[in-house]
Amino acid sequence: MRYAIIQDNIVINIIALRDTNAKDFPGAVALHDRPVGIGDTYSEGKFWRDGAEVLTAQEEIEQYKAALQTLGVVTDED
Repeated sequence: MRYAIIQDNIVINIIALRDTNAKDFPGAVALHDRPVGIGDTYSEGKFWRDGAEVLTAQEEIEQYKAALQTLGVVTDED
């Protein structure tokens, strides 16, 4: 799994680790499917880029669908 190495709330590196080895790297935070990069920030348990939360692709899709519903747009899934 990919992990971000955090220092002073900033992502300074991205590494691949086995979950069992993560404890050997203080400041390592699991990314799961988040497209986090060096220079992004980490606070309140979330990753941020340019003031916006870094979302997984699935989270972005869900946000987009919710926005469409509030506008009254009907999608193929409806």
